[in-house]
Amino acid sequence: MKIFDKDLEKDILIIGEIGINHEGNLNEAKKILKIAAESGIDAVKFQIFNINKYESKNNLERFKRLKNFNLTDKDYLYLFKEARKLKINVLATPLTEDKVELAGRFGEVIKVASGDINFYPTIDKIIELKKKIILSTGNSTLNEIRKTTTYIKNKSKRAYRNLSILHCVSLYPTPIEDANIGKINILKKIYPKLTIGYSNHCIEKEVVLSAVSLGAKIIEIHITNYKKNKKFRDHALSFDRQNLKELVSSIRLTHKAIKKINLDPGSNQNKIKKFMRKGIIASNPIKIGEKFSKSNLSYARPALYFNSNEIKKLLGKKSKKNYKAGYSIY
Repeated sequence: MKIFDKDLEKDILIIGEIGINHEGNLNEAKKILKIAAESGIDAVKFQIFNINKYESKNNLERFKRLKNFNLTDKDYLYLFKEARKLKINVLATPLTEDKVELAGRFGEVIKVASGDINFYPTIDKIIELKKKIILSTGNSTLNEIRKTTTYIKNKSKRAYRNLSILHCVSLYPTPIEDANIGKINILKKIYPKLTIGYSNHCIEKEVVLSAVSLGAKIIEIHITNYKKNKKFRDHALSFDRQNLKELVSSIRLTHKAIKKINLDPGSNQNKIKKFMRKGIIASNPIKIGEKFSKSNLSYARPALYFNSNEIKKLLGKKSKKNYKAGYSIY
């Protein structure tokens, strides 16, 4: 499958989750966007929502904070244009179903948040727009994941073919011992024809690289411009200007190391094989006509003429040359 011209059979897609790390400040969002572009990330992602459909007023303090952390639709469309200037892709997670259409204006793919894995009004609207779906699975049992993927398959074969599933742990931050990265292998076995990825909430970069090494094709990491003295919890688990570029480079290198599997050593190794393996040498001086025996033969690198396991070809034969001790038999 392709997302943003990335062939995920061969490539890896790195998404920088800006989310609401801008805390409702458009200028902060622009700063994070610029950092993302400089880091080599493939795409950035925003979370867009209608506060009245997203959060109840049961916790009024939280409601007001999230309301203040939101940007307007106009702001997000402006950021999309800015991203295009910076040559970086954009996608969005509509946290309320009425924002799916806006998310669809950003590009070919829409992310479904872990909390909405069983919220079909959002999923239905994405399918109606014929957009590719990235499904996050934090807090979800395998049975819940199966229910939603089956729902998508029954609703639209096209949507199912273009579905990506991200392993995710919805703890902010996630302790490294709870990362459960091995679940990526389980998801790959259950959904061999779908794209499997990882959405990170761990502070340690090693967790991200472990996911890459297990074959995650989409990596989502939280990003910010500055981690300290921030109000919102996501900053603590985000990567910033100090370490984002290094992480992106490490992801690319890790993927490069695992993406090609060759059971044959290959031409480069074959060139040096004989120099690394032991051949047969004269352990004592050998004269013409003298028979080769275990007492006058030994082993040492390189295997220029005979490999060590070919000594039986020589034993009992008469030497046609004079050999000094330590020299290869040929």
